[in-house]
Amino acid sequence: MPTSRVAVLDCGARHVALGLFARAGANTLRLEKFALVSFVLEPGREDEWLERFRAAVDVVRRRVDAHGPVSIVLPGHLVLTKFIKTPRVDATKREKVIHFEAQQNIPYALTEVVWDHGIVGETALDLEVMLCAAKLDAVEDLCAAVEAVGLVPSVLFPAALALQSAYRRANPETSVPTLLADVGARSTTLLLIANKRCHARTMALGGQNITQQVSENQDCEFADAEQLKLSAHHASLCAPAVENFANRLAQEITRSALHFRRHSAAATPARVLVTGGTSRTAGLGELLAARLQVAVLPFDPLEGVEVAPAANTEAAAHGPVLAGMVGAAALRLCGDQPMPNLLPPGLRRRETVRRRQPWLAAAAGLAATVLLAPLFHFRTLLAEQQHQIRAVEAEIAPLRQRESRNRANLERLDALQLQLGALQQIHERRANWQGLLADLQSRLVEVEDVWLERMHLAPSPDDSSAPLRLAVSGRMLDKTNPLSTVSPDTCLRVTTLLGSLGESPYVSSIEGERFDNHRPGMLHFDFVLVAAPTKPL
Repeated sequence: MPTSRVAVLDCGARHVALGLFARAGANTLRLEKFALVSFVLEPGREDEWLERFRAAVDVVRRRVDAHGPVSIVLPGHLVLTKFIKTPRVDATKREKVIHFEAQQNIPYALTEVVWDHGIVGETALDLEVMLCAAKLDAVEDLCAAVEAVGLVPSVLFPAALALQSAYRRANPETSVPTLLADVGARSTTLLLIANKRCHARTMALGGQNITQQVSENQDCEFADAEQLKLSAHHASLCAPAVENFANRLAQEITRSALHFRRHSAAATPARVLVTGGTSRTAGLGELLAARLQVAVLPFDPLEGVEVAPAANTEAAAHGPVLAGMVGAAALRLCGDQPMPNLLPPGLRRRETVRRRQPWLAAAAGLAATVLLAPLFHFRTLLAEQQHQIRAVEAEIAPLRQRESRNRANLERLDALQLQLGALQQIHERRANWQGLLADLQSRLVEVEDVWLERMHLAPSPDDSSAPLRLAVSGRMLDKTNPLSTVSPDTCLRVTTLLGSLGESPYVSSIEGERFDNHRPGMLHFDFVLVAAPTKPL
């Protein structure tokens, strides 16, 4: 949905630009504020790009004094763009067909990328679809860096889409087949526009190739070579590198035009428009024109854009790098068609909620207004009910206090009953011990010449409900054979004693009987008494 004001962040491989755009008329853009920060990053150190990018975004945000939502133009080297044809099917089936084509044409699992599509053309039988995809982790890291400085990503445009929008805005009536070359530091995006159809290709060929060769030829640092490349006073020093780059770029342009014509019946470009930071390199346009044999002209993305005085100086100095930014602003402020958006799913859900917040607030206000009268009525009823409740509470307060005292007395009674039960158990066990010892004494007297030497608690199983076990040791005197081995009659007496003890009401069983007759005239015995459950000890 078009809006009236938007902030656009252009993410280049070696620069970051931020512009604030407003819609000045029905179809007119106005650049109100602008800031750009360039940085030098040598090839092979691309892992440092995110850190440099975050620092540059912070600088341009403070210069422009921007905050809140921002539309982002992704650099060409982060985005895969493909144009495909699909059968023209019913709208309800179109998404399934495009999803299937995405699985076939995107060389990664769809769960690893964020992707979207746009319809760029249609015939009676076919649809021409632009597929755009970027690695999910790379896009999430970029969005996190933008959020870290206080901006909120709302839309992520692929560079090819923004470039197409900028061209169509600057040339709304032109039907000349045109190839637009956005030559950046790390990549080049080629866009062939003819007969309201569009074809795009992004390749890993950029201005850093010139800088690297100049650095090698002049034996200087990469940053110094970058300054030589952009300086018109040292064009002769960079001429071999520029010529070599122009040869390679011309070959790629020719190969791309043939590819577009062979696979999509695209028209041959009648002219080439160059833009991007590297397009400012001295002599590049002339070399391309000589090799392509077509007119090579600079593309001015600010054509038809009002520039405020606060942004005029810096925007004029960096005009060639503004194509993506102007195109993205046109899509946001003047576009009325669905457009591909590579915002990660999590941020997209959050952005949807943010956009709905004003409508939700308005709906909440309307609902509050409609419900105001019923609310007042029910508040009156509530006050009356609360008054009645307070009257009832005053009546039942004494009853609740009495109930609380009764509950406390019952709890104390339960505690006393538990204590009484414990004391009764202790009393019963004490009486049982006395009965056991008296019973043992009477049975030993019956047998005669026998005594107990030791009685102690034997180990019991872990079960707390198991009966008590007593380990008992004693001796029996054999008066008939005091100087010789214990007689069988004495052994029989011990057996009789154990049998008698087993009949005691305090004993449930006797275990572990052992006898020692090594001492003359004396029989030593050991056994374990298991207490009867009916007479707990």
